[in-house]
Amino acid sequence: MATFTQRVITSLSLISIIFSLIGCSNDEIEKQEKSTMETFDLITFFSGQTHGSGFLQDRSGKIIRTFEVLTVGTFDDESGTLEETFTWNDGEIENRTWTLNRTSDTGWSGRAPDVVGVASGVVIGDVLRWSYTLTIKVGGKKMNFK
Repeated sequence: MATFTQRVITSLSLISIIFSLIGCSNDEIEKQEKSTMETFDLITFFSGQTHGSGFLQDRSGKIIRTFEVLTVGTFDDESGTLEETFTWNDGEIENRTWTLNRTSDTGWSGRAPDVVGVASGVVIGDVLRWSYTLTIKVGGKKMNFK
């Protein structure tokens, strides 16, 4: 059985290790990641053909539909067009055409016929955060989803 002194030394050692790890936590890691991380380039990524897949879930998390998507992008320095063709697992084929415009060094805006208003995007490191509201027909009714 460990003596009281051994338990105190062990506890202090653990506390010291924990504080050492905390001192090297998020701020330093984020600085390191930002300094070595590649920046996402929307034009390079979406120029030409891009393939993807995805799914729709209901509120309980159950997957209700899946899709494959083929995107063809054409760009100049400040704007571009994305032609998307979705092939759903039930055989439905859906097309969407995006018109994109650079708004800043890291910002983009976009429009598509079934998008409410203007979509906005911002590049943060190697991530594009894209935000928009899409009108989708559900059970014969049009509903907006963000």
